[in-house]
Amino acid sequence: MYILDTFVHYLGYRQQHGMVALKNPSQPEHYFLLHTFVDTFPISGMLYTKKLLQTELDMSANAGLGKVISKNQEVVVSYLCNDIPAVRHGNGRDWWVVLNKRNSNCYYKILVDGNGAHLYDSTCMDISITYNNQTYSAFSPDGSKYAIVSYVDGIVLFDFDRCTGSLSNSKFISLPVLQDSGWVGLGLVFSPNSRFLYLSATSRLLQYDLWSTDVAHSADTVGKYDGYRSPFGSYFVYTQAGPDGKIYISCGNGENVYHVINRPDAKGDSCLFVQHGIQLPSFSVGVPNFPNYRLGALAGSACDTLTGLVETERAEKERIIKVFPNPATDFITIDYGFTDWNKGEADLEITNALGQIVHKQKLPMYSGYQKLDISSYPSGVYNAFIMRGSSPNGGKGTVVAVAKWVKE
Repeated sequence: MYILDTFVHYLGYRQQHGMVALKNPSQPEHYFLLHTFVDTFPISGMLYTKKLLQTELDMSANAGLGKVISKNQEVVVSYLCNDIPAVRHGNGRDWWVVLNKRNSNCYYKILVDGNGAHLYDSTCMDISITYNNQTYSAFSPDGSKYAIVSYVDGIVLFDFDRCTGSLSNSKFISLPVLQDSGWVGLGLVFSPNSRFLYLSATSRLLQYDLWSTDVAHSADTVGKYDGYRSPFGSYFVYTQAGPDGKIYISCGNGENVYHVINRPDAKGDSCLFVQHGIQLPSFSVGVPNFPNYRLGALAGSACDTLTGLVETERAEKERIIKVFPNPATDFITIDYGFTDWNKGEADLEITNALGQIVHKQKLPMYSGYQKLDISSYPSGVYNAFIMRGSSPNGGKGTVVAVAKWVKE
């Protein structure tokens, strides 16, 4: 008991997805760092999250190294789930954070605005989640869904209103009985297009199709643990969507690899899940907690206060596309981070000097980077187009942005 207490108090802030950094909408150089604090129950010694805290940082100070403005300010003091999912407010400026109260059907809604994080409201729904140190939650990239999972009960899926912060239309998804999984760790993550929900379940990776009329029975096993150890078992635990449109999964027990879902918007095995596909330079337990910073205002809604003010600025930024390195020999990276996803999906097209299309693909929504292997391309000058609609050579569709680059 003493050893556990000493361990927890020494490592009180080290918790998977128990920290997130959100920019202060009123002061761009300031960030609000939200973090949970772990303690132990006096008798059982069981870990639990006891509060949500806020620390404000000024990253313009000390030559970019930053300084602490205030720290450990209490936002919510209650038994909480351990992770901190955040989503952009419908006004395109502020943030919502939703936290489940331990062993209950109640949720705290925290609004993060120019004054920092503060408890906005709390609500109790019709489905309870049993928290047993293995509860995980996530927002969909488009902000319309919120999901939470507990290995004791299952998944609860909600509709989410980015204007009001309201949860509604709850759906329960029971977990399948898996003989090869002890449910030691669970992770939830949505695909970039918000259609698929992935559940990492220790020894299996499941894909749920949210467009299905029966979501629970749409579960498809797209990965089974292959026994790889480095040096421990590289199981499927914590999940995170990356800025390149891929999904990364850590092992949860100090491995030096990540698993990768290369095409998470594709159904079934077409998602191209690769186990231990990323070799890390050191051992790691989890993955960083990054919300969808590229999600803009909820266009056309009553709370979209930014549309009339910065529409021209948005249009100008969307024309920005970068290709690097340039010139290149083997690989290029396309930076399309200013794409306005409120206007719909986008394609990437690469054309040669003759205007012939040599590569075309759908870009992952809400992502910003796409890496391409160009080693087989002949030397010459190429154009990279971000498109909505069909080819620029076909006379249809809209060219969003274009950049010229050289293959040596």
